[in-house]
Amino acid sequence: MAPKKQEQSEAPKLPPLWERLQGQIDWYDRKATANQHAYKASKIAIIVCAVIIPIVAEYSPLAVGIAAGVILLLEGLQQVNKWQENWILYRSTCEGLRNEQHHYNEKSGSYAKLTPEEAHRVLAERVGALASAEHSKWITAHREKVETPAGD
Repeated sequence: MAPKKQEQSEAPKLPPLWERLQGQIDWYDRKATANQHAYKASKIAIIVCAVIIPIVAEYSPLAVGIAAGVILLLEGLQQVNKWQENWILYRSTCEGLRNEQHHYNEKSGSYAKLTPEEAHRVLAERVGALASAEHSKWITAHREKVETPAGD
């Protein structure tokens, strides 16, 4: 009986951390992909509008105005939403988390020669540090972009 209770008391330790890690990997992966798609779609639309302007300039001043307005709108949305910066930041964090997960599973890198309890603690610390570092970078990037136009 005693070994079963010990196994039961130790078993719940790993799943919450593992669920958190997998949840964070999934979240960063989704967000990186969404920001990549938004960034690329906006840039493609800007290029298309820029190509259209000289073609329709002679025939339709209204179309030129609309295309120029779309370019301004998309560039403004890119500045506000920071799709490229977020894409890179989220992808970097996602890959860092995947790397930690891989090293933990393979008992390599920082996890080599550690007891399961030590490895679990190191994983928790490193996952927390990666998420915290990403958050700090995100805050810094967004603060700099907001403050830059006002300072000019």
